Amino acid sequence: MSTVIPVPDNWEEMLGGWESLRQGYPAGDQDETARDCARRLDETASAAGAVSGSGPQSDLVLFWTLGLLHVAPYVAFGNPGPGVEDEAVAVLRRAASRDEGQSCEHAWHPYDVEVDEVLKYLPEDLLLSSPVEEVLDGLLPEDLLSTYYLDALEDEEAEPANLSGPEILARWQCPRTAPGFARAALDYLGATVH
Repeated sequence: MSTVIPVPDNWEEMLGGWESLRQGYPAGDQDETARDCARRLDETASAAGAVSGSGPQSDLVLFWTLGLLHVAPYVAFGNPGPGVEDEAVAVLRRAASRDEGQSCEHAWHPYDVEVDEVLKYLPEDLLLSSPVEEVLDGLLPEDLLSTYYLDALEDEEAEPANLSGPEILARWQCPRTAPGFARAALDYLGATVH
């Protein structure tokens, strides 16, 4: 299935597990959930680097980064086992450094939204289950950012309030978005990029 933001086939199951862990009601091995996400981000980002940041491997970097952001509350406050936090921080640091020296023309990216709002509305924000062909025509800003967030913006002339749906989508797909979310996860963990 072609999606706006590429995801693995079993994304709903994974997202459900991450969300349960984030909310403090995990099913299964909590440490393994966090470690699995860190491993997959590391493998995906490494493979993406080997192919110059393009292609299907690099596309999944955002998904796994958002996964680690989801489980960050557990890693930070849930009494994880030995090495779990160190592993997550190391992988997030590498992911956060992927955009060093890069610039883009965007004044705003989705990681500029309050993290809890992004996580609360993640499936809707990313249109994870919608085929691209069905969503690009008539895509609205509220399809990519929660109405709650858009309503909270006071300046209608500022980004993202003045952006169209496709313009917001371009920010989700910007190569700087995954590193920005990795920095947000590091910040949540009280760690720095370097």
